[in-house]
Amino acid sequence: MSLVRFLARPGLPGALALMTALTLVLGLLVGQGQAAVAQGVGRASWTPVTSATTTAASRFLVEGDSILFQTDAVWDQAQSDGLARYLNEGLRYTHEVNDRSGRLDATGYWATNHSDPAFDRDDDDGDGRWEEAEITSGARPPRAGQTYTSIVQFSRWHGKHQRGACEWAWDRRLGEAEVLSQLSRELLGEWQAERYTLAYESEPYPRVGERPALPADSPSARCRDARARDSQSGVVVTFAEPIGWATFEAVPGSGAGRWTAFEAIGSSGRDGLPWTCGGPVRVELALGPCRDMGVAPDGVVAAVGYFDEGGLAALRGSPAVARVAPLQDVVTDLLLEVGAPGLVPPGLTVNDAYWELFRPGE
Repeated sequence: MSLVRFLARPGLPGALALMTALTLVLGLLVGQGQAAVAQGVGRASWTPVTSATTTAASRFLVEGDSILFQTDAVWDQAQSDGLARYLNEGLRYTHEVNDRSGRLDATGYWATNHSDPAFDRDDDDGDGRWEEAEITSGARPPRAGQTYTSIVQFSRWHGKHQRGACEWAWDRRLGEAEVLSQLSRELLGEWQAERYTLAYESEPYPRVGERPALPADSPSARCRDARARDSQSGVVVTFAEPIGWATFEAVPGSGAGRWTAFEAIGSSGRDGLPWTCGGPVRVELALGPCRDMGVAPDGVVAAVGYFDEGGLAALRGSPAVARVAPLQDVVTDLLLEVGAPGLVPPGLTVNDAYWELFRPGE
């Protein structure tokens, strides 16, 4: 979701003035683009020429409790060249699935064969569910004729505050999710939508039965993304090579802290392209969600976490680590200054350096 769209929600103190100012700033920054002939889906010159979304039942906590939305998209040469012109201006292509019915909750798990991807999810209406999931790809234009696949998982479970704690709640209702495309710019620490298409695909999902029983070893519910604790700083860590889950959990090996989100590289039987998958760090699930989405992971290549000074020092000195960068939380800081409630740092977005360091030109 773009920063302007977020600020336009009702009930944000001081938001209107800030929204107006930021809109003017954006206009000055990006200028007025040249008009282009619309050719692709969503009537844009930079979107895929064809796009098809399918759904499949999946497992989050129990079998059949979630839905995978898989979009297969193809660019022809004209559409790829159209997107390349925007990439040269610093914009990035973003694929979005949005459950405007508000029934489902994006689990944070995703997979794609787009190059250098980053994931984000948003709660646009403030109801405590992440109804919007986005995959933003890197600076390489798509190859004409190649099928690019994006997979995001939504669950009927969502975290809800009950009896003073965050507990799992279940939504059985029917609904509909929409697919659209965006051009995003890195602004104020996150990828913000600068322009977007109208929805060009709509996928209904049915009403289901009673809430299923949860196994005793199910992960705890989370009503928000993790945030820093006292004396901790957020960092984005890129590893020197893909590492196994057990090795990943053992890094940094000293100091206090915890990992919150990961990205792994791997392959898929669908094609010969490198695949990236990722999501929240849940010890109970490990890399299982990657395999459930058809990705055979080679190992974790990047992660976000919050650590104290001892943990940060250990990370910087670890031979397993290629780069440690600060987690950019300036969007949160800015909005908190104008009184926007309930905001948390973008702890699920892993803007790492893996493709920059180890896959240049691919």
